[in-house]
Amino acid sequence: MPTREPNTLGVLITRIDLAATQTALQQAALKSEFQHSSGNSSLSLIDDSWDYAGARREAWHADELDSQRLRAAEARAFGERPGAGAGTMLIPCPPLGSITYPG
Repeated sequence: MPTREPNTLGVLITRIDLAATQTALQQAALKSEFQHSSGNSSLSLIDDSWDYAGARREAWHADELDSQRLRAAEARAFGERPGAGAGTMLIPCPPLGSITYPG
């Protein structure tokens, strides 16, 4: 998601929509992890077969996936082009069709 301030309502609405979608997906993933964990705990209470090594591997795997997601999000973040100094200013694009090209 871009980190610069939006200049139009369309960009702002899109950012809000993406943030809401991302939040919903994160909550669904968290709920799934809790259900998976509670299922493992229930089984271990029934037959006393809690797998400490397996639980540790799953936790490490989940941490690694989370780190990968964070690195991917940081790589997609908006950044200024190299050489764009403080004197440059972002301006809105001209209206569609307003630029004419030499024939």
